[in-house]
Order: sequence, then structure tokens, then C-alpha cells
Amino acid sequence: MKSFTLAAVLLATTAVTPLLAADIPAVSKVDAVTVFPSGAEVTRVAEAKISAGEHSLIFEGLPGDLMPETIRVEGDALGKVEIGSVDARMVYVGSTDIDAKRKVLEAQIQSLQDERGVLDQTISDAEYQKSLMQQLASGAFTAPTKDGDGKSFGAADLGQLLDLVGGKLQVLSKLVLESRVRQRQIDVAMADLSNQIGMLAPTQQARMLVTVHLAAPADVSGTFRLKYRIAGAGWQPVYDARLTSPEGGKATKIELVRRAAVVQSTTETWQDVALTLSTARPIGATAAPDIEAQLIDGYDTRRDEGLARRANKLEAPAPSSQAVGETMADAAKEKDDTPKPATVEQMQADVEIAGFQALYAIPGRVSIDNTGTAKNVRIDTSEIEARLSARAVPKFDPNAYLTAAFTLNGETPLLPGTAMLYRDGVFMGQGYLPLLSPGEEARLGFGADDLIKVKRTEVKRQRGEEGLLTTSNVDERAYDITVKNLHDFAIPVTVIDQMPYSVREDITVETLPGMTPPSLKDFERKRGVLAWNFDLEPKAEKVLKHGFKITWPENMEVGMNVN
Repeated sequence: MKSFTLAAVLLATTAVTPLLAADIPAVSKVDAVTVFPSGAEVTRVAEAKISAGEHSLIFEGLPGDLMPETIRVEGDALGKVEIGSVDARMVYVGSTDIDAKRKVLEAQIQSLQDERGVLDQTISDAEYQKSLMQQLASGAFTAPTKDGDGKSFGAADLGQLLDLVGGKLQVLSKLVLESRVRQRQIDVAMADLSNQIGMLAPTQQARMLVTVHLAAPADVSGTFRLKYRIAGAGWQPVYDARLTSPEGGKATKIELVRRAAVVQSTTETWQDVALTLSTARPIGATAAPDIEAQLIDGYDTRRDEGLARRANKLEAPAPSSQAVGETMADAAKEKDDTPKPATVEQMQADVEIAGFQALYAIPGRVSIDNTGTAKNVRIDTSEIEARLSARAVPKFDPNAYLTAAFTLNGETPLLPGTAMLYRDGVFMGQGYLPLLSPGEEARLGFGADDLIKVKRTEVKRQRGEEGLLTTSNVDERAYDITVKNLHDFAIPVTVIDQMPYSVREDITVETLPGMTPPSLKDFERKRGVLAWNFDLEPKAEKVLKHGFKITWPENMEVGMNVN
């Protein structure tokens, strides 16, 4: 079987191409999709029989927002087939589903309008009957006799007449009232149906029509693959990080499950497609930004002062700072012919990391609708050795928090994403994984560790004065920090606390004698933050002594926030 490919002969046009007798409709379906973090590449497949001669293979109903410049045509055939060009143009077609909905709503409105018309007639007839009844009840009404003489109703006859008319009027008034109440209900229902029609999408929707011009010297059958890029789709990673506590001297491990949440809101549904996920960013910066030269200029302040004095002698009005700068620049230009350099602004650019690509082929076939609902698929699972440690800040929190550090293995990177954290099968909360390449280290926190006890106790708080020749104020604070490991395995522990610092020479802060020296000062580049790092054996306990003394002049008030 011969293969043919069209790589770069796409002609995107808006001209209307008339259908010819040789036009061949391509009955295609979405066969494969490669989804990027933003956007997707769709592959449609169509089988076609081509007779000898020149023909046009027409793909209809493609998404209107596809990128015409990305359309490519490939295929396989049992004979020779030549592709001349590809045309893409926008057409507008009606939506069968939307048209059906609109017709149903319009039929409901018409039915309500007919019912309202019947009620109008009912109300009119009832009002006319009420008018006749009222005339019948008037005192001027008399019944004619055979000889033409009028005869008035008697009291008994008039009473029966009034009862008859009153009962009939009551029935007619109730009918009119019920009819008008129903009309108000109809008006509300018709307004609601009209709003529903207004919320429907336009009857005409944009679609892309792609025409593939080809020629065959003899009858041939082939499979055509139409590829194009489209927005309105993407995927983001979601991770499950499952930490298992070490047992029997075994190493701690994290089971890292990679998942992907795939969404798409295009005008086509992906039914039973081969799904591939890519970490590439096809839309974005493709090269590093340019940077311009940055010039530092200067001027002689003494010369500028002389120019200013000369300007004052000429009795010129006192110039503003901007005018002085302009005068100095003009004088400098008169003195030499060196052009004045223009102001150079440092350019800034948005940075997007896209230095590698990984492809994840999802096993089997996947269906993803176009409602924007996330489809969760599993990528892979890996076990990674982890290094446990605990961190505590007892000044603010009595708990020690378990942290697991691990080095990413494998050959593919991790994109930034949310991590669902589990410890010994219990969900502990959510964390976050940054962009990681194989060989890079990451850390995840797995919540408070109840088997590591931390207690911070104040053992000294003393404030007073000291000095022989001069008197100074003194404030001394001391604390015992006790850490106990109830695990049956050793664990590295980091305890963090702080000591005040001064930016004045007459205010001093010093460590009290006999305190436990910290492992790090200015921890994580935070001034005055101290960290003690140590390994704590099983069932062991360690006491850290932390204290300081603050000294300042007697006549000075200081602001301190120490506990």
C-alpha cells in the first residue's frame, strides 16, 4: 500500500467553491486526539473510493474555530493518488438539536396564545350576559300581554327574577375572574418560553469546510487522515501521593499515581478515540527574548552649578528641575558634538518553561464529551523511596509536621499540579508539586505527626537594670524545648525558633550562656530565625535550651514583641 502526505500546501480561502459533479463527500470520524496543556491536535479518518480523474474530497461539519493553517492531509491508498491543494472556508449551518428545541418552544407558545384567545372570547361573552341580566333586573322592565297592554311584575314575580339574575351574575363573575387569572398565568409562561428561546444559540453556527483536491490515474481506494489543531481543550495533572510508614527497617516509599483531568468544549464529541497527552506547549514563546544594551550616563555637578549661576545672571526666571535638566543637556550639546543618548528601558518578558516534551498514550479507547466536564484518566504509577523528617515551630504550633522528600525517577517530567496526600491509607489533605525533571528533589508535607511530641516551656523571664557607671535596661528570656520521638524508627527533626535582632548600636541582643547552639542562623535567609537539626532515635528525647538577653539605654523606650 502506498502512502502519501500533504505537508504544506494548505490554501485557506473564504471564496465560495461551487460543488462539482466530481465532488466526493468524506464521511469522517475523530480517530485520535493529542491533547496539550492548552489546545489539542485532532485526527479524523475517512475511507473513500476515487475514480480515475480529478476530484474534490470534501470534509464537512468541522469545528469553526480550528486553526486553518494547521490543517494537514495524510493517507494510504492501493494505487497512486496526487494531492494538489487543500482549501478551507467558513460556512454557516443550522443546528438540528437547537432547531428542534426552538420548534418545541414555539409550539408551546402558540398553544398558549390560542388558549388565551379562547379566554378572551369567554370573558367577552360573560360580560355581555351580565349586561343582559342587569337590564332584566331593572325596574323599568315589563312583560308585554296579548292585547298589547303592559303588565308590571308583582312583588313575588320580581323577587324570583332578582334571585335568578343574582345567581346568574355570580356565576358569570366567577367565570370572568378565573379566566383572567388563567390569562395572567399564560402571560408568565409565554414570557418564560420566550426567554428560553432567547438563550438558545443562534440558528446558524460556524463550521469549517475543507476541500482536498486530488487526482488519480486509475480507480483507487484509500484511507485519508485529516489533522488540525484546535483550542478549547486541554489537560492538567492531578497526583495521588501515598506515603507508607516504614516497618521492620524497610525504606519509606511514596506511591505516586499520575492522573490527568482532560476537558474540551469544542463543537465535536470525541467518541472512542486514541488519546495521547503531551507536555509540550505548542502555543507560546519559541525562542529566548532579545535584550538591549543598558547605558549608565552621568554629568558633572560642578559644571551644572556654573550653568545655573550664569542663567541667574541673565535674570531668567527660576527654572524647574526639568528645565534645569534640559538647559544642562543643551549646554553639553553646545560644548561637544557627542549625541545625547536616549533613555534605555529594560525589557521584560513573560517566561514559559517548555524545554522538554513527554507523550502519554492512554491505553484503550476513550470518550470525552464537549460539555467541559473533566475526564479523569490514569497515566501511570511509580514507587519512589522517600526520606522522612519532621519540622516543628513550637513557638506558634505544638505539633511536629511530617515531611517526605524524594527524588523523581524515570524519564519523564512532572508538570505542576495538585497532589492528594495519603498517609497509611488516610487522606491528609492537598499539597502541590512544582515542575520537576527526572533527578530533581521534591518535598511534600503529610500533616501533624502525633508520635513526635514537642513542648516549649519558658524557664526564665527577668527584666531589670544593670551597670555601675551607667545604667541600662535588661530583658532576659529563656526556654526549654523538649522533643520526644515515640516512633520505633529514628527520624531527622528540625526545630525552628527566633531571637530578636537590633539595627541600632545602643540596643544589643546576645545569647545567654549555656544555650544549645543552633545548626543554622538566619534560617532560609530570615534574619533572627534559628534552626536546630538533629536525628532523634526511637523512644528518645532531646532538650534544646534557647535564651537571649536584650540590653538598651535607660532613657530609651523600645518596642519588642517577644514571647
